[in-house]
Amino acid sequence: MKRLALAPHRLYFFLGALAVALLFSWWWWQVQAQQMQTIALHALVMPLGVFPLFILGFTFTAGPRWLGLDVPDHYFLLHGVTYFMGVALVLLASALGWHPLRSSGFAFMLSAWLAVTWRWAALVRMSKVDDKIHPIALLFAMTGGALALVASLLWSLGMQETWQVGRELAFFGFLLPVFLTVCHRMLPFFTSNVLQDYVVWRPYRLLYVWLGGSALLALTACLNLLLVQAVVAGLMSLSFAYTSWRWGLLRSLQNRLLAMLHLSFAWLMVVFALQAATALGAPIGSAAVHALGLGFMGTMLVGFVSRVTFGHSGRALQANNLLWGLYLGLHIAALLRVMASLFVIPQILQLSSSIWLALLLIWTAQMLPAYLRARADGKAG
Repeated sequence: MKRLALAPHRLYFFLGALAVALLFSWWWWQVQAQQMQTIALHALVMPLGVFPLFILGFTFTAGPRWLGLDVPDHYFLLHGVTYFMGVALVLLASALGWHPLRSSGFAFMLSAWLAVTWRWAALVRMSKVDDKIHPIALLFAMTGGALALVASLLWSLGMQETWQVGRELAFFGFLLPVFLTVCHRMLPFFTSNVLQDYVVWRPYRLLYVWLGGSALLALTACLNLLLVQAVVAGLMSLSFAYTSWRWGLLRSLQNRLLAMLHLSFAWLMVVFALQAATALGAPIGSAAVHALGLGFMGTMLVGFVSRVTFGHSGRALQANNLLWGLYLGLHIAALLRVMASLFVIPQILQLSSSIWLALLLIWTAQMLPAYLRARADGKAG
């Protein structure tokens, strides 16, 4: 366990994997027991519980390199454990039906997130590199995460009108901007390291359009400006379709680990087509948000964290048959969850949640030992 203190990614990824197992087990039980009164909590605690610890693991591992800094982080143990304990308290409160404890959990999560956001802002200010566009974009997204947690805490304290604000900020003010920023910087980079004669294409205007579109979607959803929301979502869907082609989706299939990132990114054209249809009044329920949270973010998390874990544990950057099959299975489970919303069939929802839980438990069992062992190549970290 001492090795968790050697590097931020070890602790954050370890706790993130535990959070994934805990949250998907909790939701699986809610679905099987048909405890639908927890849907409102599910919409907040799943996005704010599953992804942030992994985001911190990547941000405080790769981020200082982006900023040209080599500054030790003496507080990541405190921040990571505090955030994880907050998630655990929220779930425990759900089981006990004790709302004050649930609010305490959100308060723990918020306090930890404010601390890491402040830490990242300090690093951005300290850096002397000329190009800080990606780090600054991450800072704005992390601020959006803090606002989402504030709204979630207020909802837990009884202000029901803040629930939608928290949900929209969690997805479109926080998680989507983080994922898009990291994809914009890293997907062309990873691809150029694998494919020969690959031309890197990642204009900053593309990132600006994506981030602006994300902000507009959050705003239009909160203000119920459905026509504007439909137009923005439709244009973003076309943008992602073009980018997926331009970044080499088909060529990426030559390498499984690389293909995992590109196949997940390809979900975005579907996500925002569904988002546009929802805004125009199509009766498709929560299909768009589950395509986003599971199809894109969930599968991208598995692909990206697996790659980073392999790289930082000194292992070969290769996806074996188990990981590849598991990853493809998650796409099928995500598709089933979207279908459950499209056709309103509870049995498909139950099947999807079972597949997600089983596959993610296998994945976490694969990943967790890497954070507790020395690097395979003998290097530090």
